[in-house]
Amino acid sequence: MRLNEIYQKYNHQVEFFTIYIREAHPSDGWQVHENLEDSIIIPDPKTDGERAEVAYTCQTKLDIHMPILIDTIENDVEENYIAHPLRLFLVDADGLIAYAGGQGPMHFDPDGWEAAINRIILSSRP
Repeated sequence: MRLNEIYQKYNHQVEFFTIYIREAHPSDGWQVHENLEDSIIIPDPKTDGERAEVAYTCQTKLDIHMPILIDTIENDVEENYIAHPLRLFLVDADGLIAYAGGQGPMHFDPDGWEAAINRIILSSRP
C-alpha cells in the first residue's frame, strides 16, 4: 500500500495519523455493491466505542501501519476538514494546513502528498 510506503519512509521526520471518520458505506445506509461482494457489511456506528471497533477492524484488514485516531461520533474532524470520503492532509509545524488533497477516490494523490511532505522537510532544514 502506497501510504504505508510513505509512512515508513518519513515516520522519523513527520508525525503521521490516520483519522477514521464516519463509515462511508454502512449496511444501513449507502451500501455499495463492491462491499457486498467482499462481505464488508458494517452498520453505521452509533457510539464512539462502536466507531473505534470499526476503525480497528479497518486498520487491521487494510494493513494500515500508521497510528489511527478516531473522529467523534459527532463527526467533528470530518466536518471541520471536509474529509469525507477520503482525503490526505499535511499540517505544518505551525498548525497550518500545508497540503489538502482532493476528495477520493478519484482525486486521491499519495504522490502529491509525498511531494508536499518533501517540501516541508526541506523548508525546515537550517
